[in-house]
Amino acid sequence: KSFVLIAMLTAGPLAASGYIPDGNLNFEPLPEGVQVSGYTGRGARGTWCAAADYAVNQLAARHSQKLYVSEPRARVFGHSTAVGFTLNPTNLNPSNVFIVGGSLTRRGSAMTISHALTFCPDVNLPIR
Repeated sequence: KSFVLIAMLTAGPLAASGYIPDGNLNFEPLPEGVQVSGYTGRGARGTWCAAADYAVNQLAARHSQKLYVSEPRARVFGHSTAVGFTLNPTNLNPSNVFIVGGSLTRRGSAMTISHALTFCPDVNLPIR
């Protein structure tokens, strides 16, 4: 019985998100967005790509919509921490991203989904 309960509890977030992590990335649904954690091997570009892919495939976002950093990544050397993204700029001070590298540490960093998807070649995304 305990195995079934554990399996149900661990499957819940995956079933809710509809996304299967590939072992390097984890996706947690947020209101009108997603939290991405893990290692893409492509830095900030890979994280923007993953969030944009999730927004299109799980949130039915349009390519012309913008993604915003709602929960910035903490500046921790050697550790990959989560970043929250949203489609809703309410309570944010949006700022268009010109230099991608530090954009994940700034709340309100904004980029169109179509731009973020250009970072996707060679990024290992979840199986749909």
